[in-house]
Amino acid sequence: MPPHSPALTRRTARVRATALLLLLGGTMAACNSTGADQTNAVPRQPAPDQGAVVSTPIVDTVAADTALAHATDTARAASAFDLSGTLEPQARALLRAELSGALRTLAAKVGEPVRAGAVLATLEVPAVRAALAAAEAQVQAQQVSLQQVQRERARVAGLLAVGGVSRAEMDEWDARVQATEAALQAAQAQRASAQGDVARLTVRAPFSGVVERRMATQGSMVQAGDELLSIIDPGTLELDAGVPATLARAARPGARVALRVAGWGDSTVTARIVRVAPALDPVTRQLRVTVRVPNGAGRLPAGAWAEGTLLGGSAATGGGR
Repeated sequence: MPPHSPALTRRTARVRATALLLLLGGTMAACNSTGADQTNAVPRQPAPDQGAVVSTPIVDTVAADTALAHATDTARAASAFDLSGTLEPQARALLRAELSGALRTLAAKVGEPVRAGAVLATLEVPAVRAALAAAEAQVQAQQVSLQQVQRERARVAGLLAVGGVSRAEMDEWDARVQATEAALQAAQAQRASAQGDVARLTVRAPFSGVVERRMATQGSMVQAGDELLSIIDPGTLELDAGVPATLARAARPGARVALRVAGWGDSTVTARIVRVAPALDPVTRQLRVTVRVPNGAGRLPAGAWAEGTLLGGSAATGGGR
């Protein structure tokens, strides 16, 4: 093989050097690209120097706002009613024992209709009846005494007319009559108090309705204030609920409401608003209203859950839901 010339040797060296530089340049570019990607993926947070201004990164809230809007739309779609609540009887009475004693009778049964004034329970308290008997006897005794004093006063008055007694003696008999009359009045007041106690031994229905619950047992001993039973008037039910502020103009006394009662099919009951709060609830920002539901047939049970829609509410407020 002929020996290489000096010129050829220098060209070969330059080519090799150029190739090596190109190879090194590509490797460095690849390393810089990888480092840049890592830097973009996890930004460094250098510790700020004293007095340096620290900038807070801006969080992208588009995704959070979109999720919130979707949840709000879903809740609005699920809320198909303007108001909801529990149907409660317009009249309910919780009857208690007014005196301590034995529960002699408790005839009323759950679900049984009762009329106003009907006897529902009676208590047995011997001391109360004895007190009444004593008060009656005292009244009778004072009445007899008064009659005697009045007759004697009349006799003395006759003697005074003919000069048989002095005026001072007549005044004394007048005072006796007044004292006896006062004693009779006191005895009568005591009798009235005893009669009131005897009346409290009998528990009567304050209005016509239906027995809702019984909390005592016939023959048991009860204390004053113990619950015996409760009655309700199921003929009229009421719903106390909140109405959105957007429907406040439509929620006025006399406005009609279409109610659907849970467990009673898809049929609706037409009711009316009878009372409206003068201001929005400061917590819920809703307007509290009372809806009266006619229930003459008694088909709707008290305590049922109901949901309603204001009839004409959208037109009254200038827009629909």
